[in-house]
Amino acid sequence: MMKKRISIVLLLSAAAGAGYIIYEDQTASQQNDEALEQYLEQDGIEREQLDEEDMISHGELEGTGTEPGQQAPPFELAQLGAEETLALEELEGSFVVVNMWATWCPPCRDEMPDFVEFYETYQDDNVEMVGVNMTSTESGLEPVQQFVDDFQIPFYTVLDEEGIMEDRYNVYAMPSTYIIDPEGRVAMSRPGYLDYEILVSSYEDIRANYEAEE
Repeated sequence: MMKKRISIVLLLSAAAGAGYIIYEDQTASQQNDEALEQYLEQDGIEREQLDEEDMISHGELEGTGTEPGQQAPPFELAQLGAEETLALEELEGSFVVVNMWATWCPPCRDEMPDFVEFYETYQDDNVEMVGVNMTSTESGLEPVQQFVDDFQIPFYTVLDEEGIMEDRYNVYAMPSTYIIDPEGRVAMSRPGYLDYEILVSSYEDIRANYEAEE
């Protein structure tokens, strides 16, 4: 059973009329079914959405947390298919995009090609990307590996096997995406579906302001 229920915010893309393709795995356990059932019952919405200006900050706030301007909470998680772990502090000095996802989350599947495209475009621009699979809500690692293979994900995939990121990063919507600046501060905290254009626009705005203040 999931340690905590994660509600899902569904933000429609231009192609939303065609609906979402739900990842099917015949070995999926009851926990996956319950997570998807909750999503469908709530129409993917539980909380009001933040205003755009509340999702991005170019300033600094005291303390550690996910409010834009705060120092990003540290984490160290196992990498999928590897013996090594990945710690956020290892990526300090780069712009880091952190995306929380799960295989049972339709918008996660819908947005992943855009994240792959973004990484392939900006990976040589001092940008790192980390996909955090909410593994404690999954039936096992097989569907997680299949998801990564399906989209040929080229960036880090780490496993939240203990469910620590839900509290640490205030994950109340699936997917959720954060942009962390080279000094380790949260520059963007955005719940819900995110397409390529918005991701690029947000990143370029954050980068331009960061470099202007150097």
